[in-house]
Amino acid sequence: NVIWSEVETSAFIQFITTNSAEGGDGLNFKTVFWPKVALHLVPLLTKGLVKSATMECWGAEYRHHEACSSKWGRLHTKYNLVKPITNLSGIPWHPDDDLGLNILDKGETVWEELIMLITAQKNPVAKSFRKKGWTHFSAMHALLGGISAKGTNV
Repeated sequence: NVIWSEVETSAFIQFITTNSAEGGDGLNFKTVFWPKVALHLVPLLTKGLVKSATMECWGAEYRHHEACSSKWGRLHTKYNLVKPITNLSGIPWHPDDDLGLNILDKGETVWEELIMLITAQKNPVAKSFRKKGWTHFSAMHALLGGISAKGTNV
């Protein structure tokens, strides 16, 4: 399976940021964009399979791994799940994105209410940000701003 390191993910986001004009206003990149991204990531590979532009089939068996186009969709979706939490009153989000929400004892009540809301909305990704941040949040926020992920695969 494909393993995405933090370095590869950062380079991936940076490449998209640098070439964002190719995605237009909605950052919806055409199929011809993803091979360039995959090629850009080749020198950064430290573990696992080389990243592909799209899903591939080798022989009679599908190798289930995340292609660059899929990674973009998942990052976009994750951003859309985390962003509302960063705006909540009573729960601090640290600008360095390393500590996440860093819930202290005095914020525990707010956190419990948030968990109930997250559970009701079936947002399992957001639960993991209680004591751990998302190192790519600031980069994704700078890239996406107010753009929301749309489509059938979100």
